[in-house]
Amino acid sequence: MENKADQTHTPRLFAGPALAFSMLALAGCFGEGIQTTVDPKSDATQIIQDLYVLVTWIDIGIFIAVFVPLIYALWRFRDKKTGEIPKQVHGNVILELTWTIVPAILLVFIAVPTWVGIFRAYSPPTDDAFKVEAIGHQWWWEFNYPNHGIVTANELHIPVHTDIVVDTFSKDVIHSIWMPKLAAKIDTLPGHVNTVWFNAREEGYYYGQCAEFCGISHANMRFRIIVESEEKFKAWMANQSKPPVAEGADAKAGQRLFAQKACVACHTIKGVPGAVGVIGPNLNDLKTRTTLASGILKNTPANLARWIRNPQKIKPGALMVLPVPVNEQEASQLAAYLLSEPGAAMAPAAAPSAAMTPSGGGSDAVKGKQAFMVNCVACHGTDPAKDGPIGPAIAGSSIELVTARVMNGSTNFGKSYPPGYKPKRTTRMMAALPHLKGELGNIAAYLQQAK
Repeated sequence: MENKADQTHTPRLFAGPALAFSMLALAGCFGEGIQTTVDPKSDATQIIQDLYVLVTWIDIGIFIAVFVPLIYALWRFRDKKTGEIPKQVHGNVILELTWTIVPAILLVFIAVPTWVGIFRAYSPPTDDAFKVEAIGHQWWWEFNYPNHGIVTANELHIPVHTDIVVDTFSKDVIHSIWMPKLAAKIDTLPGHVNTVWFNAREEGYYYGQCAEFCGISHANMRFRIIVESEEKFKAWMANQSKPPVAEGADAKAGQRLFAQKACVACHTIKGVPGAVGVIGPNLNDLKTRTTLASGILKNTPANLARWIRNPQKIKPGALMVLPVPVNEQEASQLAAYLLSEPGAAMAPAAAPSAAMTPSGGGSDAVKGKQAFMVNCVACHGTDPAKDGPIGPAIAGSSIELVTARVMNGSTNFGKSYPPGYKPKRTTRMMAALPHLKGELGNIAAYLQQAK
């Protein structure tokens, strides 16, 4: 026979866990709220917040209208062990009309403001709007200011009290750009442009995130939005055209390593000859960025050196691969150079080390060697006979393929260059180097002599 005392104490067994779960759930309502959606800081998010508030008050009214009579009925008609049967009601026309018409009216009060909000949210300003392109990569964000010739990564600087129009698209898979306090979430698609807009009302430091699962490091695909005064924003823009000025032995050594380790093949720094790579993030004015690796690390020399040495350990799946490994000292020197103060002086070109490259022959081969070391070595390695860290070896039949396709004429470049016939991730990376069109013949001449 079941013990009645056990029955009495059974509900108490669940009371503790239920209370703990409730406290954990409520904890989500407090804290810093860095990605809260109920603290609007722009006109676009204010539209959403107004709808939230309206629907919440309507829901509270419905809750009171339903649960107060329900609780009263449970108390009034509870079993009193008297044997009385309450009066049986089989229908009430007025009541039935009320609970049909009232919800319909409430839906109108919700629907009309929602429609107005949708049309406002999807009607970006066209006059004097500040345009930005947000480009999704695995797993980082590129921000392009098309009217100002500025490209940066993972930190979006914008002026306060200015209409901002963000056109977003992807270079690889589907992402989703989300700035909870400033703008609604919207998909970032390959081959298609979506648009989101806002006008930030307060200066500050805001958080953003990719909100569409896009691979192993999706959770590490973060970014920051820095809303600042017009004066600070103009000062920031001015620094984007200035290269870092190497001062001190470590920074100057890092400047040489930046070319020798083929960093220029993937990264761009304005004003640095040869640094025109577009596969990886733009490194202009890296010193002023607050974070590294899409917001994972604070921007310090030590963290930057760690990232350079082993990015895959910090961000699993990161495509950053050094064809020529760096030791701890070299990583520190590269960090010292990249975090140098920007200045107007042009950085001198640093030629790749002779010890790491095959020898080239005539003038075309010499030009081809230079183009290969600047644009190709990061993926294909320094030895044309061996597979590189990302791409295959360029030797034997591969050289003949390049040579034959070049001989077919430049008009066939779109078909001959890999993205035209092999649409995979690595060929999409090669598609980011359209300036190689005029260098294919020289590269083929170099590879012929290097095999």
